[in-house]
Amino acid sequence: MSLFAPLLGFIWKSAKEFGLDAESLLREAGIDPALRLDINARIPEHDFDRLVWLARERSHDEAFVFHLVERIHPSYFGALGYAWMTSATLRKAFERAQRYYKLITTKTELRLENRDNELVVHLRSTYEDVMDLALRERVRLVGPVKLCRLSYGEEFTPLRVQFTHPSPPSSADYYAFFRSELLFDQDETQLVIAAEVADDTLPGFNPQMVQQFDQMLANYAARHDRNDVVGRTRAAILEELPAGEATLENTAGKLLVSPRTLTRRLQEHGKTFKSMLAETRRELAEKYILDQILTLTEISFLLGFSEASSFSRAYRGWTGHSPSRHREQLFSAGND
Repeated sequence: MSLFAPLLGFIWKSAKEFGLDAESLLREAGIDPALRLDINARIPEHDFDRLVWLARERSHDEAFVFHLVERIHPSYFGALGYAWMTSATLRKAFERAQRYYKLITTKTELRLENRDNELVVHLRSTYEDVMDLALRERVRLVGPVKLCRLSYGEEFTPLRVQFTHPSPPSSADYYAFFRSELLFDQDETQLVIAAEVADDTLPGFNPQMVQQFDQMLANYAARHDRNDVVGRTRAAILEELPAGEATLENTAGKLLVSPRTLTRRLQEHGKTFKSMLAETRRELAEKYILDQILTLTEISFLLGFSEASSFSRAYRGWTGHSPSRHREQLFSAGND
């Protein structure tokens, strides 16, 4: 069980405000302070739990985590943090987090559920020797909420937040941070967001930048888990699309396997190369169509289509609209 080492940064930055010696704290928790600057480093999650517990104990402040999270910066989450900040909506940001959360932590799984007019974010963890369950659960929830406020605006407020730990003696600090309905002693940890908030366009949306960060995430995921054939295939497709070379043969060659072997391995995960290519193209098309700087012809080539007409047919199949018509509808709605 390991954690993305740069997450140590927000503790390092805020320690002085609590009168703490960050370097001593990290060493006492068994962590090399230099790892906070290494984007390729990972640390045992148990060591991170111990670090947060030590910092809370030394600060003599039960609301320590709620104050600490104010120092979180997107860079502490690596490329995922920057991809989050340039995503079109919070829903898209959480979809990226769902796909790549294992790059941040191998102990917690993030899963999304659409329920009526709500986006439900499930956070499921496997605990091993956790020093303080309530403290660990707060750490897992405050990060996503803070990222939402950094990208959406400080006014972001979830509909509900659900905890598995018992109700604390005083929940004033919880309410002060989350500003929403709180449920304790629940079966699982959840963050519930109104669909209209989840689908509101974010001010930092940048289709071209988010594409670059997606490529970085896919490449890192492919290196991180050599057995993740779906992730490695997606990374190869993202790299090959702009040059029009995203074929089964080229992708298999990049992954050093035969086309037949890649086909079989994808089938084991319920995927085909054709479906993955279409899925990746559609995701990119949804970003590019919102970028008014890009012409439809440019989008066609970025998606690896040899002709704009081929892109138009594919887009109509995905959405039921031509790309030009859909773009007109999106921008006219935004000007209403």
